[in-house]
Amino acid sequence: MFPMFQELAPHDPHDKCGHHYAICLDLKNQRFEVLDSIRSEADADLTTHAEFFINNLKETWNRHYEHSKVQIRHFLIEYVATAKQGSTTDCGFHTLEYFAKWAGRIVLPITAATVVEL
Repeated sequence: MFPMFQELAPHDPHDKCGHHYAICLDLKNQRFEVLDSIRSEADADLTTHAEFFINNLKETWNRHYEHSKVQIRHFLIEYVATAKQGSTTDCGFHTLEYFAKWAGRIVLPITAATVVEL
């Protein structure tokens, strides 16, 4: 899994607000899985950011592991449906929960109690 941080106002040097989400490289099922607690595949900012990272990862993998039996250049991207957060500030908590509990395609519910636990 890769933690992702996307600046929401990259051209404003005073605004460091951003958004956390996760990308999982699933070798077993040969795909990339994007987990985001606010956005979905319909959001162009998410897909552009995620696809840029994934394409760079594929290129780097190919450069350093070109003779490996495992190749990832053909892996597709799946935007996993996740529970959406209830506020504009909980994305980091959701991302931490993805890392702690991700079992592949099953997103466990994240509740207010879970956020307090973190």
